[in-house]
Amino acid sequence: MKKTKHMDARMNQRGITQELVDLALEYGEPVGDKTILGRKQCHEILTNLQREMKVLQKVMSKGGITVVSAGEELITTYRTDSYSSVAARK
Repeated sequence: MKKTKHMDARMNQRGITQELVDLALEYGEPVGDKTILGRKQCHEILTNLQREMKVLQKVMSKGGITVVSAGEELITTYRTDSYSSVAARK
């Protein structure tokens, strides 16, 4: 979206960065011609991100995860760093 001169001036006056505006547009709730990102929504988003961080740390500790699928079916999964091309040929 294009930013007006008025928007740019108000952002500077109020200490609101483009990064904050982008977050509000991404996660906020549209209400008429406004998009509102409140404290409660921010708390929910932070909680979800913290949960995802824990899961990502688990994946990292396993050396990555590979999921094999065909169409809509999930076939198998394994640790990415445990794959051996030599063993696969046997």
